[in-house]
Amino acid sequence: MEQEKKNILVLSVAQGLSITTTNINMINTGLVGSILATDPSYATLPLSLQFLTIAITLIPVSLLMGKIGRRPMFLIGAMAAFFGCLIMAYSIFNKVFFLFIVGSILLGFSQANQQFYRYAAADDVSIKLKSKAISLVLAGGLIAAIVGPEVSRYSFDFFSDYIYLATYLCAALIQIFNFGILIFVKIKKPKPVKNLIRPLSKILIRKTVIIAILAASVGYSLMSFIMTATPLQIVNVCKLGDSASATVIQWHVIAMFAPSFFTGSIINFLGNRKVMLMGVLLYILSICISIMGQTLEYFWISLFLCGLGWNFLYIGGSDIIAKSALPEERAKVQGVSDFIIFIFVASGSFLAGSLHNNLGWEIMMFYTSIPITILFLSIVLINPREIKAI
Repeated sequence: MEQEKKNILVLSVAQGLSITTTNINMINTGLVGSILATDPSYATLPLSLQFLTIAITLIPVSLLMGKIGRRPMFLIGAMAAFFGCLIMAYSIFNKVFFLFIVGSILLGFSQANQQFYRYAAADDVSIKLKSKAISLVLAGGLIAAIVGPEVSRYSFDFFSDYIYLATYLCAALIQIFNFGILIFVKIKKPKPVKNLIRPLSKILIRKTVIIAILAASVGYSLMSFIMTATPLQIVNVCKLGDSASATVIQWHVIAMFAPSFFTGSIINFLGNRKVMLMGVLLYILSICISIMGQTLEYFWISLFLCGLGWNFLYIGGSDIIAKSALPEERAKVQGVSDFIIFIFVASGSFLAGSLHNNLGWEIMMFYTSIPITILFLSIVLINPREIKAI
């Protein structure tokens, strides 16, 4: 049991360091893209391709973890992020948009590995403790909430002739620390079993799993959609400045991960269904406030509520997915589930740049009400008696 607790602590810190690099990139990638791309509509293309890379590589990464173990893949992922950030810094120095995209793709592969930190923490713990293990690992994202925006705020113009260059060098350095932390992870590979493994389709068509994947997909994709466009709106349209953008994103990320210290306990007390409904309500409030005004206060409140909504939907869904698979089924179930989730996330990011550029902030945000309404109806219309897991 001591090793399981150590794994949770190590993975929580690694989660924070990994998401710090991700957070730095999400704050700045659209702004860098608007400088390097020939067409403003392509500003968010690197981030969109990053999310698409996550989706495409999730299943191979999950299957490789089933064969060679979690830790080797986690270490490979940290190094991919390191080299990806260096390439992105080099692209800024030479003003080559294509290389910035290449670096984004490597960062996406790294994030595909990072997506399994939360599942790894729940591998060898009891069913009752899985919710807490997942939420405590995600709580490590508070490191990102504090460090990421501060690095962005103070480093973006360190080299006045190469804006954002120093930011990506810092992001690369963080992954060296992450590599050192991940060395201490020790997770046993599932032993081969003679029992008949259930077909993947039989697991995924269960109502519990369908709702879990839908909740995590909508929650994550809407967060990606809103967070991708927010820096562009704050800096390029409203002219509130990079510092204001960093502050808004910082509190958004705090809202994403701070509740994780308690989300697992809340799930055990209220159940996944009510927690996910709370997430939906928070998203609705976020959308309404984002349309009401475009001063710093409106952006701050809207993104803060968006972060809270993401936490309840993503952890609620992840908890059900983690509990739905036997040890020998984890690789394929978790890989396919996260593949579906990140197809939605990539789609949201792809649409964000185009809709923001062509339709504007208010209409773009109005469209987010469509998927959140579908999710709300899906959760409400289920018979709770049929879905004991939620």
